[in-house]
Amino acid sequence: MASCATIPPFDFCISLLGSGGVGKTSLLRSFLGQTFNEEHIPTVDDYYIHSVAVDGNHFTVCIVDTAGSYSFPVMRKLALNSSHGFIVVYALDNMLSFKEAVHTMEEISELRGNSEESVPVFLVGNKLDIEVVDREVTARQGHESFSVLSRLEGEYIETSAKINFRVEKVFLELLRTLIYNNRERERQNRKTRSTKRRRRRGERTTIQTTTIHRVHFDVGIFCLNILVSNAMTLQIYWWRFLFIEVNTAS
Repeated sequence: MASCATIPPFDFCISLLGSGGVGKTSLLRSFLGQTFNEEHIPTVDDYYIHSVAVDGNHFTVCIVDTAGSYSFPVMRKLALNSSHGFIVVYALDNMLSFKEAVHTMEEISELRGNSEESVPVFLVGNKLDIEVVDREVTARQGHESFSVLSRLEGEYIETSAKINFRVEKVFLELLRTLIYNNRERERQNRKTRSTKRRRRRGERTTIQTTTIHRVHFDVGIFCLNILVSNAMTLQIYWWRFLFIEVNTAS
């Protein structure tokens, strides 16, 4: 569970990143069931809290829709450092937006790739509804650009926000990755705690065993002392008896 002081609690936070005009907001609107808007309205950084059902389980998700420009560098840095997963978007008919998307993934890899936990990132080539002749970035380029960033976990998907093609797949697959990673992390934490408990129990058993052995040793010494003491007493009585017998005989 994660939360922020200014927004309601949520289970996961996802950030949409990419150049302006590539369709980030349109993808989000399509996912939320809203109508597609042909007119491009520049986005000011915003967030949406949405309940999502994934494989029969409900999760509260915070989706951050970042501005395509770098007008709000503080918000962008916050998104890069604090989000659990990323959807990096470019337009299939815009090579510059693709290069910007690759640079953004490299940024994420540099900032988050050194952590023990892998960072889920989905690279999305949007506007699949365009004419083939208008396409500037091939599917091969998309796959290859993602594969070289080995520290990132995710996949490459081509979508169309306009006709709502594969939009839901992007968000749900990213959420499934986050859910799986979270469960694996919890399982590993339980395993670690269990191992620590077993070690503590083992240490207590060793201490108890040592104490028992010490007690047994002390009891043995005590019994031996009694035997020695009794033997010495008997010896004294024996010599005293002999002394009396000798005197009597005299």
